[in-house]
Amino acid sequence: MKDEDTETGAGTGWMLGIDTSTEWAGLALGNGTQLISRSWEAGRTQTTLVLPMIDAMFAEAGISPSDLAAVAIATGPGTFTGLRVGMSIAKGFVLAREMPLVGIPTLEIAAAGIDAVDVIVVLPAGRGRAVWQWFGNQGEPEPHNSTIPELVDVLNDAPDTLLVGELPDAHREAIEVAHAQVRWQHRDPASLLWLARDRWRRGDVDDPVMLEPTYLHGVTVSAGPVQDRLRRKT
Repeated sequence: MKDEDTETGAGTGWMLGIDTSTEWAGLALGNGTQLISRSWEAGRTQTTLVLPMIDAMFAEAGISPSDLAAVAIATGPGTFTGLRVGMSIAKGFVLAREMPLVGIPTLEIAAAGIDAVDVIVVLPAGRGRAVWQWFGNQGEPEPHNSTIPELVDVLNDAPDTLLVGELPDAHREAIEVAHAQVRWQHRDPASLLWLARDRWRRGDVDDPVMLEPTYLHGVTVSAGPVQDRLRRKT
């Protein structure tokens, strides 16, 4: 993982990253030479914990909100409450001070820094379902929403593909029985900052009024991901 850019000009200064996509939340604050991050199991407490945590990070860095130069936000897919909390806080900062906002898809954050040719990144979608997306040589532009058995079928068709992400223990066991290439890990909030700073440096920022999160229920439900994938391969 490379640190934030240290050159002068666009893409420099203090940037705050907010990821409240799932029950595992993360925050990062960096300026190119200093990085402070927090990652914790927030559950349903994002509404009460995120802002105090941000204030504590400002205090640790010795800055105030007026010192921020940009904000990064994880855009999902994720839970309705979590994403709404994170997006509201991010937009509050940028609209009040007219600073850049950069939205990064949550699955892209989870895939950052993975040293594998083909990767499937997975997040829990509740009710026995998972949201997942291919990266690497098998990269696809859109995530899938499927049951755990459907995801297992996809993995059976791709035994050399690394599965990365987070799922409940019961679903982990079902996957581990069928697939050897598994790495369970939570998203690193520093990855959000790294990806967003790169876009900010290139002038690729989002309209804070128009940017909206992608909720789990908004991801297309795939009834047959194996058949879809086999069609793409032939």
